[in-house]
Amino acid sequence: MLFANRRLRFRLNTQVLVFALVLVSIPWLSYRFVAESRVFMIEGQTQAQEQLARGIVTLFQGRDDLLAELPYLDSQQVVFSHPLTGQAKVDGYTNEWLDFQLFANHFGSGDDSEDGYSLLLGEKDDRIFGLVRIQDDKTVLRTKGAPNLDASDHLRLTMPDRNGNERRLVIVATQAGVMEVWYVKEDWATPQYRSPSSSFIIQAVMRPLVDGYLVEFALPKYFLNQRQEFGLAVADVDGEDGSMRHLKTLVGADTTIESHFNLLAMRAPEANKILSSLSRSDSQVVIYDNNLQVRASVGQVSPAKSEKVKPEDFLEGIQSWLNRGLDWFIAIPDYLNPVQAASQERDLLNRALDKKFASGRWHKGPAEQIFAVAAPIVDQEGELLGVVLIKQSTAQILGLQRQAMENIALLSLSTMLAILLVLLLFSWRQAMRIRRLGREAQQIVDPDGRLRTDQLYNEIRAGDEIGDLARSFSSVVARLHEHQEFMSTMPRTLRHEVNNPLNATMTSLENLQMLGVEEGQQRYIDSAQRGLVKISGIVEKLADAANLEAALHEDELEPLDLLHLLQTYVHHQNPSIRGGAADVVFEADQQSVLVAGVDYRIEQLLDKLLDNARDFRASGSLVKVRLYQQDYDCYLEVENTGPSIPPDLMAGMFNSMVSARAAGAGHAHFGLGLYIVRLISQFHGGSVTAHNLRQPEGVMFRVKLPILLV
Repeated sequence: MLFANRRLRFRLNTQVLVFALVLVSIPWLSYRFVAESRVFMIEGQTQAQEQLARGIVTLFQGRDDLLAELPYLDSQQVVFSHPLTGQAKVDGYTNEWLDFQLFANHFGSGDDSEDGYSLLLGEKDDRIFGLVRIQDDKTVLRTKGAPNLDASDHLRLTMPDRNGNERRLVIVATQAGVMEVWYVKEDWATPQYRSPSSSFIIQAVMRPLVDGYLVEFALPKYFLNQRQEFGLAVADVDGEDGSMRHLKTLVGADTTIESHFNLLAMRAPEANKILSSLSRSDSQVVIYDNNLQVRASVGQVSPAKSEKVKPEDFLEGIQSWLNRGLDWFIAIPDYLNPVQAASQERDLLNRALDKKFASGRWHKGPAEQIFAVAAPIVDQEGELLGVVLIKQSTAQILGLQRQAMENIALLSLSTMLAILLVLLLFSWRQAMRIRRLGREAQQIVDPDGRLRTDQLYNEIRAGDEIGDLARSFSSVVARLHEHQEFMSTMPRTLRHEVNNPLNATMTSLENLQMLGVEEGQQRYIDSAQRGLVKISGIVEKLADAANLEAALHEDELEPLDLLHLLQTYVHHQNPSIRGGAADVVFEADQQSVLVAGVDYRIEQLLDKLLDNARDFRASGSLVKVRLYQQDYDCYLEVENTGPSIPPDLMAGMFNSMVSARAAGAGHAHFGLGLYIVRLISQFHGGSVTAHNLRQPEGVMFRVKLPILLV
């Protein structure tokens, strides 16, 4: 039963909180949608990768000539040469190279963008042509007859011959135009022969440029071995003493030209088109021969990662924090290390060597998944020519997912903040309206429980539910006020209506008595007259109590010497002047106490207090009236010995219709005396309280009134 009475109370703020929790679930649902979309996109990417593998197999199927054109890559860097058409001359001009400018290979030795060179290679009539554009802010030419060849700017060529011996060449210029080509020893400074190579075998021309110089050379193709390996480096000498500033190689600053050779591969037009069409930003296509030697590799699996920059402002900091949170959602655990990934690739390739289509997937990192497809390449007779391996990353899909998640998160966050702000403002406004309506409802009732007004003024013009509530409550207040007005006029109406039959009855009894009655009937007439007097007194008391508050509003407060008033009042109350004993004692320690009041209302207050004290005092005891002043207030006390006030009556004894007298005793009492005392006290700006006394037992009523400051 106790549990049934304890009902849950969902306040307005609780409802807003529940609604906010519902809003929080929206981003989670959006994330689930994006996650499912990622799975769908990955499956689509897998199918597209398989179709691409089948297409590549179809392109190379039966085309052993195309596979033969592809070089052996191994771990070396390939520099492709281009077929030159028309007349090829070594003259330092680029007319025959115009169609291949976009395919130039750019090399350098460091972070300095102004310190590098570009290389273009071409083939025509069993000769290899090269065009090198060097960036150099200071070109140092060789002094003719100088013993060392490395004291000036020069090019270094190294080419292993078919017997495995290395051939070292230095191309150096003494002036713009034709350059000298020297066979040198291992130190690259000492000539191997006394004179340079014949220009009929190796040709080289230098032409100065604004930001450096250009070198065009040609040499026989038989200088290269079967793998067509060669090495090229550009020596930049800036010091007057012949000190070298940089040695720019084709393979990087940490690799010497003697320890690493580049592969020269002829790029045929058809193979060029096929390879260029296979290039993708997020996938890698690797072509193997039937011995699993790499013949071509296009594209890269993972795009280059951008460097992380430190957030510069508050918004970028929020974006970085959001990215870390999204990484936690999107991250894929249990990824393979490079050795395990290589083992996976080897397994796919071995299955492809058995002329089977193989596919697999693994996680390269916490936020990247690799798809791999291996397909065999066969000829017309079904013999295995090679294997195509396609590896593709989900980095692009994950990037799109990250972007979508960022947009969803930012949009959801901003939307939720806006909605929550609106809800908070709405709930705050509604709560303020309800509180304002509650305060007004509390203020329309005075401490006595009576209505002060007949309507409400707040929210009665509002068109929502709160306005309906205010209007309904205002209508109830109006009806209650009307009933209160009716009840306040009821005593006066009753006095008028009751007095008429009472007067008629009294007159009839008097006339009956004058006509004469028997001796035994006189006592009945006397009893009837006493009853009528009581009824008349009751009606008068009810009317006086009802009219008192209205009468108080018509009275005007005036300066009044309360001490003189009490002395005069107590003097007239004592019956000693008529030969009786005095029953009221007055005590005061002041010369004069001025208050703002109405004298006859103070006397009316004293009448009620003395009547109450006389009714409840012990037989033969005195009633004490005391007056004293403290600070800015004066206190009027009426004290009597006798029974104490019951505790259950103490709280409401100053309300109307509350009485401690026994029913049927002597006169009729309706509990209006102390109620009138409270009204008169409040009218004078004071208050009244009751206190039980212990030694001796008794009751004291204390009236506090503010003194008048002159």
